[in-house]
Amino acid sequence: MRPNRLSAPMLASVLGILVFAFVEFPLLAQEAHDIAKWATVEAHDHNVPVYAFGYTYVYGVSPDFFPDVHMQEGNSAPVHKIEPKKSWEIQDNFFGSTPAREPRTAANDDQPLLAVHLIDGDVRSSWASRGQNQADSDPEWIRIDLPIETTINRVVLVGHPEGMGGSQQFNSTTGSVKVGQAYPRRLEVRVSRDAWHWETVFKNDAYAPSDIKGRNEIPFNPHFAKQIWILGSDLPATHYFGHCFSISEAEVLTPKGENVALISRGAGVQVSSTHTGYGMDRFTQDMLWPTQYDLGFKWTRVGYDMSLYQWAYVERQKGKLHVDDRADEVVTEAVKNGVQVVMSLDKGNWLYAATPKTPDRTRDLMETYSNNPGKVTEYDPMLAGYLNYVRFMVRHFKDRVTVFEVWNEWGPYTYDEAKKYAVLLKKVIPIIREEAPQAKIMPASPGWLVQDKFGWFRALGEEGLLSQVDVIGFHPFYNPSPADPYLVSFHDDFPQFQKMLAGYGFKGSYMASEWDYFTAYPPSDLPGYVDRETHSEIQKAIYAARLSTTFAHFNIVNLWNETFQTQQTMRGLSLFRNTFANEVMDPTQPEPVYYAFRTLSTALADVRGADLPATFSSRREIESYGFARKNGEKLLAFWVPGVAEERAGYTVNADLALKGYSGEGATVIDVLDGTEQPLQVERSVEGIIVRNLRVPSWPLIIRLPH
Repeated sequence: MRPNRLSAPMLASVLGILVFAFVEFPLLAQEAHDIAKWATVEAHDHNVPVYAFGYTYVYGVSPDFFPDVHMQEGNSAPVHKIEPKKSWEIQDNFFGSTPAREPRTAANDDQPLLAVHLIDGDVRSSWASRGQNQADSDPEWIRIDLPIETTINRVVLVGHPEGMGGSQQFNSTTGSVKVGQAYPRRLEVRVSRDAWHWETVFKNDAYAPSDIKGRNEIPFNPHFAKQIWILGSDLPATHYFGHCFSISEAEVLTPKGENVALISRGAGVQVSSTHTGYGMDRFTQDMLWPTQYDLGFKWTRVGYDMSLYQWAYVERQKGKLHVDDRADEVVTEAVKNGVQVVMSLDKGNWLYAATPKTPDRTRDLMETYSNNPGKVTEYDPMLAGYLNYVRFMVRHFKDRVTVFEVWNEWGPYTYDEAKKYAVLLKKVIPIIREEAPQAKIMPASPGWLVQDKFGWFRALGEEGLLSQVDVIGFHPFYNPSPADPYLVSFHDDFPQFQKMLAGYGFKGSYMASEWDYFTAYPPSDLPGYVDRETHSEIQKAIYAARLSTTFAHFNIVNLWNETFQTQQTMRGLSLFRNTFANEVMDPTQPEPVYYAFRTLSTALADVRGADLPATFSSRREIESYGFARKNGEKLLAFWVPGVAEERAGYTVNADLALKGYSGEGATVIDVLDGTEQPLQVERSVEGIIVRNLRVPSWPLIIRLPH
């Protein structure tokens, strides 16, 4: 049976203007809300609007991923699409994400690898294409346009004299070269006078530069030309970006040796793609930041790794602290639209290092893990500067930020290192309490440390710090297999973890502040990724929906990492799929996991975990978790665990018995397809029975009205 499409009331709600008063932050005025502020309706499919967030197209309801899957055999009741609610329409849920940084002004959009560096005459600046998972999955090229037809007879590829990123020219562990020194192994040069008819003047399928740090001339017979096209493939692994084409200059010489490929000579340049860093670019940030509202997320976490709220960006001139104006605005915007903000107060600052320096935004990789002055506890002046930054940020954001996190990933997550971290946490807690008494405090988030019996947290407990904080964050799982023993045992391990922390006086809440699954097309051949399990898009959606539902049962706020990342191609960790790269901005489209999260945000709004006495008549294991709302409504989420098949998942026929329930009616929700259907229910002496359920590998949720 094909589900019904968008009803008139639903269309009105999707397109209408809604009013929402965000009670937790009374200083922020009530205002009208409308997704049309950020997205235009550019098409309709089956009368359902297709929203365009910039160049990203989002369907108004969940697509039909498995339209032929039935939730209950013999049930002819109509199947309806669920109307996904926006963040301002939902009072509370446990779902959110760590967006791939945040919108920013042009002044703080550090882009050291733009194409203009190829024609700026500066060998200490470089261009790099976006990283690829395989050496030749996307074509990469440079096109130079001259203002006047000119006789040329050489192209020169110039390498960076030291290379950007890391201290070694070649990393023997990963096999990667440095940024600015990455030459294609297959190289072709074409020239044209009209950008229509092209002549190949050089081609080498085994190209090897004579000097990766210097000038590499490619001579050819003199040609009258206006356009020069340099095409490369079979690219080397570069830094930790993936496979890239990356050089400092692309010179075009006349027979007299003049370089006419300079912006000072009127030349222009285009490239196939640009590596914009893990912080991405400000245009994509502006377009995709509001997708968090469309997802119905109630939480966002900012401030970690390359964020505009990091100390290094807030204090770019010593003694002058300022939050980027656009980054400041979007925190206010998020809160006004019903999203609670977690802000990490993260990383050091080169201005306060033992050997201080001012990073050059056109010549240095600005990324945290490429350009990091070290931990603030290692040098007293840096510690003092960091504490001043903390006071500034807490004072500035105290009416908008719900949780302040003290650092992001301190690492290594050992008992001994936690003792060192405790020195910092003891100094920061009084500052936050003084400046923002109502704010919550979260220590730095480690991984899920079952294997060492949570040594990190035991150390903080022994220091008396767990009784002084309000939220415990952890980064539990990155791309786990369904058979991962720590994933399988999580529902048993987490209550023990809670009990241990309570023994140290902790009385607060929990947050899975980063977790995700990977989907990389093509899969990566890079060391560190080649042996990782590869999940398809639909498997990623299924596994993510399962784990997020599990977290919600345990009342754990869980934040997907990262919402819309276009540069970490080797992982494919965002809610959007990476497609062909395109100059600076990389258009991206939602994966199935996007729609699964959007359905969960609506279906499990305003719930708390609860134990429901549910029994399934199936020889195959069925995993289930209960929920309850304040109005007495009960919900049960369940699925078949284990590996999910690509096409339809594994489906088990089962009867469900619920003891002690006597309410009228029940509805089943398909989290993946975003549908709901009234169920056929039988009464029994002990409660109710739902027969002939078809249980797939992704979550179904039965809603039992009070």
